[in-house]
Amino acid sequence: MSYDSPLIFEFDQEFQLSRLLQKDEKMKNLENPLDFYRADMEGKILVTEGMGRDIGALRLENETLRESEERFRMVFHTSPDAISLSRALDGVYIDINEGFTELTGYTRDDVIGKSSLDINIWKDPRDRKRMVDGLMKKGRIKNLEAQFLRKSGEIAIGLMSARILCVKGENVILSVTRDISELKLAQEMMIQSEKMMFVGGLAAGMAHEINNPLAGVIQNAELMIRRLTDTQLPANRQAAEEVGLDMEALKRYLEKRSIPDMAQTIKSSGSRMADIVRNMLGFVRKSDARQVSSHSMADLLDKTLELAETDFDLKKNYDFKKIKIKKEYEPQIPLVLCEAAKIQQVFLNLFSNGAQAMQAAGVKDPVFILKTGFDEQKNMVFAEIEDNGPGMDEQTRKRIFEPFFTTKPVGLGTGLGLSISYFIITKDHGGEISVESSPSSGTKFIVRLPL
Repeated sequence: MSYDSPLIFEFDQEFQLSRLLQKDEKMKNLENPLDFYRADMEGKILVTEGMGRDIGALRLENETLRESEERFRMVFHTSPDAISLSRALDGVYIDINEGFTELTGYTRDDVIGKSSLDINIWKDPRDRKRMVDGLMKKGRIKNLEAQFLRKSGEIAIGLMSARILCVKGENVILSVTRDISELKLAQEMMIQSEKMMFVGGLAAGMAHEINNPLAGVIQNAELMIRRLTDTQLPANRQAAEEVGLDMEALKRYLEKRSIPDMAQTIKSSGSRMADIVRNMLGFVRKSDARQVSSHSMADLLDKTLELAETDFDLKKNYDFKKIKIKKEYEPQIPLVLCEAAKIQQVFLNLFSNGAQAMQAAGVKDPVFILKTGFDEQKNMVFAEIEDNGPGMDEQTRKRIFEPFFTTKPVGLGTGLGLSISYFIITKDHGGEISVESSPSSGTKFIVRLPL
């Protein structure tokens, strides 16, 4: 039979194609196999040799590409790091992953079509400029540390790497940021601990050197007051008679010249210095007889509140009872082994500082928010004392536990309260104390004690 005029196959092509592919595996790699089928008048399938192009390698390449794209999508969306794609031209976001939302609090609907400047994500715009400059010069940046403003207003610290890619003819910025906020806080605490240990040893040495001459100053000031003003003391009267001196007249002269007041001032100043020295020694050494027992963190907070409400120093400037107290205590929290008196000393100091800060800032409705709970990750019980006071800047926050550092006016604070608290928690109890604060956003102290 002649095949000079083959006919185009016109009946059930799909059925015939399936039969053909079952018989001939090579046909599976033909591009559009139906285009090359021919049939004779009896309906037998013919294939013109050389008409099909073997695209098996191309199909394999396409499948590999699709698998790579799927892997990229999976990594992009499930990565714990914050990943974003944005246009290089104007910085407008094209896509973000869940890690970006966890880091910043912004969802995909919040950012798509907007730039990082539109949503005000950079705490310091200079960080963005450093990123852009690096990308323009090298096409990539690596390990750029920057601070970001979360949607809630809190600050997050991230370690960013980025590069410029060409996608479908358009330059885009692929950015990957790892949240290192907790790591930075831990580093600060380690540095603070080392610094405090060094300063504590120095303070202890100075305290011992000051103690002896200071005791002499106080003792002699007391003797001066007694010998100059006590007219009924036998020894005073006898000495006055021996030299022909009228004790009553001498007393009137001294009072007219305010000599007893001056001596009393010397004694008071010496006593204040003695208190400072005693505090210095107290926060750098452990007590010889520690009264350690199991206590509830919530009970310790409540008992300290009762002390604060009756504390004389607190009531001199304001009434602590006017401060609103909000309690958010988790139930059934494990007990902690601690010296109750020392932990209450820490809490009382935190209450005192917070109350003074709110009073000085003129806060109309001062409030303390008290929280207790259990940190499973650290296996510690924690207590939080948060106020709605003026807060503090970053520089003050980093120095807050340093000895003699104070933001109070001269004469109103020694700068040792928080230093002592730091040593009580970290050295005496093996715990942690940290502070979270920013200007106009209040201050929160977090105390953690091990089980």
